[in-house]
Amino acid sequence: MDALAEIFAFLAGTPALVGLIITAVAVFLTSDWRLSLTSLLVQYVLVGTALTRSVQLEVALVKILVGVLAVSILYLSARRVQEVQERRQPQAASTRFLGVHVAWESGPLGLPLRLFVVLLVTLAVVRFFGEYHSLLPALSPEAESFPAGVALASFWLGLMGLMGLVLSGNPLRVAPAILTLMAAFDLVYAGLESSLAIVGFLGALTLLLALALSYLAIVQGLAAGANPSEKLPDSASAAEEKVEA
Repeated sequence: MDALAEIFAFLAGTPALVGLIITAVAVFLTSDWRLSLTSLLVQYVLVGTALTRSVQLEVALVKILVGVLAVSILYLSARRVQEVQERRQPQAASTRFLGVHVAWESGPLGLPLRLFVVLLVTLAVVRFFGEYHSLLPALSPEAESFPAGVALASFWLGLMGLMGLVLSGNPLRVAPAILTLMAAFDLVYAGLESSLAIVGFLGALTLLLALALSYLAIVQGLAAGANPSEKLPDSASAAEEKVEA
C-alpha cells in the first residue's frame, strides 16, 4: 500500500492534470466509441489520482472503481449496438487504422466545428479561470484555499463535458460528455466535502447515469436496426429488381 501511495503521489500533480486535459479533448473530438470510452476510462483513473491529494487513498480507489464499472456498462451496450448494426446493414466503406474508423466527420456537426469549440473553450478558460478559482473557497467556510491545478482541471472538464452534451445527439456520445461533467463536479466537491455518504451518493449516481444512458443507446440501436428502410433487400426482392431492370 505504501508503494501504491508513492505512485499516486507522483502522478497526482502535473501528470494527472495534463492527462485530464488531453482525455477530455479526446472524449469530445472522437466519433469512435472505442476511443471515447478508452479516454473516459483513463480520465477516471486520473481523476482518482488527482484526488489523492485531498481525500484518502481508499476513497480515491473507490472513485476509480466506480468509473471502471460505468465504462464497462457503456462498453457492453456499445458492443451490443454495433453487433445489431452490423447484422442489419452493410459495413460502410471507410478508412480504418488499427481497426478503428478514421474520418474527417466527428458526429452530427463534424470535426471542424468541434475543433473550433475546443479553441473557444481554451479562450474561456484563460479569461474566466481567475474568477472561477477565487469563487471555490467561498463555497466551503472550512477551505481556506483550493489547489489551482485541480481547479483548472475541473473547469476544463466541466466546459468540455457541457459542450459535448450540447453538440451530441447519439447516446453513446452523450454518455461520456455527462460523465465528464460529473467528474468535473467530483473533482471540486471532493476537495470541499469528504463525507463518505456524499462519496457513496455520487458513485451510485454515476452508475445510475451509466445504466440509463446504456439503456437509451441500446433502445436507439435496436430501433434503428428494426427500421425496414434500413434493412438489406432479401434475395426475392433483389431478383425482382433485376427482372424489372
